[in-house]
Amino acid sequence: MNSKQAIVSENHADKVVDNRSENSSKKVYINKLISRHNKKRTKEKIETLIFVGLACVLVIVSGILVSF
Repeated sequence: MNSKQAIVSENHADKVVDNRSENSSKKVYINKLISRHNKKRTKEKIETLIFVGLACVLVIVSGILVSF
């Protein structure tokens, strides 16, 4: 690809991005953002509980094995 083609493709990409921003809505739906955040937070809590549970089981099992 020569330099003229690169310039044309960059200009085309800029126009596509510009058109996209003009067509997109400027509204932000706070309820959707809050619910998405809450779902993500709940998922992270569950993952944390699983890892903490596995760590506790590992400590208990290793303690049992060492005591014998």
